[in-house]
Amino acid sequence: MATLKDIALRAGVSQGTVSRILNGDSTLNVAAETRENVTRIAMELGYRSTSQKHKNSKEQEAEQTKTTKNRTIGIAQMFEMPQLQDDIYYMMLKNLVEAECFANGWNTVSLYRDGNGSFMTNSDRNLDGIIALGRFTKEEIRSFEKYTGNLVFIDSSPDEMKYYSIVPNYHMATRLVLQHFAEQGYESVAYAGAVYTYNQVKELTMDPRYYYYKNSMLDKNLFDEKQIIDCEMNSRSSYEAMDRYLDENGMPPKALFISSDATAAGILKAIHEHGFSVPDDCSIVTYNNTAFSESSTPPLDSIEVYLRESAREAAFALERLWNVERLPRKIVVPCSLVVRGSVKKEQ
Repeated sequence: MATLKDIALRAGVSQGTVSRILNGDSTLNVAAETRENVTRIAMELGYRSTSQKHKNSKEQEAEQTKTTKNRTIGIAQMFEMPQLQDDIYYMMLKNLVEAECFANGWNTVSLYRDGNGSFMTNSDRNLDGIIALGRFTKEEIRSFEKYTGNLVFIDSSPDEMKYYSIVPNYHMATRLVLQHFAEQGYESVAYAGAVYTYNQVKELTMDPRYYYYKNSMLDKNLFDEKQIIDCEMNSRSSYEAMDRYLDENGMPPKALFISSDATAAGILKAIHEHGFSVPDDCSIVTYNNTAFSESSTPPLDSIEVYLRESAREAAFALERLWNVERLPRKIVVPCSLVVRGSVKKEQ
């Protein structure tokens, strides 16, 4: 690229004169022929001044902003509506993803399963990207790719060499829960939730929360199969499982890690119906920290998984895809423990 020195040598003037001419300094007292000569040589050599570069950069930025506006993003949910009504976690996540897209000036459309289980949309817009919430089969993912190759997954990572993904730090969450119980004097901690859940490609595998819980208990020689309340991630199943546990054992576990707020509702109902209370008879920490944790009676200590940050990371991932950055990233979002008093100090 040409420099001021190159132009000055060709024009027979100083670099300072060249700089002032090319930057439009009207106070410079030089002949009109000199101005024309310097400008002509600069154009021949392809020189761009700082102001021109800045202007071009601004123009490119404006064009890029214009291009990224009016994007259309498809949003796919793992759960159907009846399941969403049992577990508001994914409903909250969808709302936050839509809000993030709106903040970026992007349109959103929902994708639905057809009679064959493939995802489709009723919109006639071309999709610039899809944000998929939850876990999906290989066939479902292929139905996404019929619309666009710009896929981002939240709460699953089906292929870390192919797709961007944003997942919570399950290991960190479990460690925080068990540490919280230990600080209050509890060594033995029971677990309530699904032992096996659908994995990244929607095949049954060990739930990551249970996996880290079990291994932590095994490391301390405290793992006890009888302390596992295995149930589906909904209030009906968790109520039935806890009811059976109480019938068999006569009392609830002193410390209980519940794998989701959707599961916690049934657990609490069974505990109260059997005449026990939280935290006097059973200390509880749950996962997800939805509105249920806060408004429950009593309010529950819970793991905050930062859904808004996950939605924001998904938007960043789409922008990187649009910039042809094809090497994917797996973003692991940290979590924290919200303490509300549902864990009582062990006597």
